[in-house]
Amino acid sequence: MHTLFCNFLQLFSFGVMQFLKAYCVLLASRCFGIRGHNSASFIVHCCLPKRAGGLGILELSAQNQALLLRWLWKLKSEPDATWSTTVQNLYGSLDIPTLATNSLVSHGLKDILLCKEFFLTSIDSLATAPLPLWRWTPSGQYSAASAYSILVDPGLRSPFHTKLWKMRAPPRVKIFLWLLLLDRLLTQKNLITRNWPANDGCPCCSGQVLETSLHLFLECAFTKTVWDLSQQRFNLPILHFPLDLHTFWLQNRATLGTKWDTIWAAVSWTIWKERNSRIFSDKARPPYLLV
Repeated sequence: MHTLFCNFLQLFSFGVMQFLKAYCVLLASRCFGIRGHNSASFIVHCCLPKRAGGLGILELSAQNQALLLRWLWKLKSEPDATWSTTVQNLYGSLDIPTLATNSLVSHGLKDILLCKEFFLTSIDSLATAPLPLWRWTPSGQYSAASAYSILVDPGLRSPFHTKLWKMRAPPRVKIFLWLLLLDRLLTQKNLITRNWPANDGCPCCSGQVLETSLHLFLECAFTKTVWDLSQQRFNLPILHFPLDLHTFWLQNRATLGTKWDTIWAAVSWTIWKERNSRIFSDKARPPYLLV
């Protein structure tokens, strides 16, 4: 019960107080279970909309700002509401610049007022508009969801990520492929980069080549045999093996159509599971048993 109450207080304060960016990154790091100097950049990737190459996970700092802006909207759009009249009675004004510089104004209210920097044109227009309108919603009413979308959407579109999320595959396989294309899988190279203990050699071909995503899924002799057997099994034309994983997927997709998505996802997932089986269970299977 104590934990539940504390979580409720934290959730409530999230909508009335401005949180430091570093604190939001810390919370997100704990949720994702990641640490290190590059955790912030990975969290940014996770919080991008799916159409921009992310996972669409809630970005805490932006959500905090969007919730605070809701109070600023209410302050100007509902001057007769209890909250607005209380502010006016306490500080003698509903003028945003005046309140923001008033030394008597509480920190919580100042946090709300200072959020206007994100939407200066729209928020400042509230002071003169007889009927405030929020131009990012059809109804003209403010919503935290629309403000959040503006804050986190970089305006970018990633065509190959759109194809990835529309692929017919289990969600965990899609996320695996997303990590693969971002080179975020915990291969030996990435483990060494993070200063984690790791072997140098590839577990599948037993060579002294450093295991990278490119090597494991395209260049490894074991992997190439798996792809050759898959080509025969599914009666595919000769596959293109370019120098990067993105091109490998998209170039063969251009030839084979969307059925290649399923084959690529299934074979890549199988290769990854076999690799993990060799490392963690000390069990190895020949390529013909994987296809």
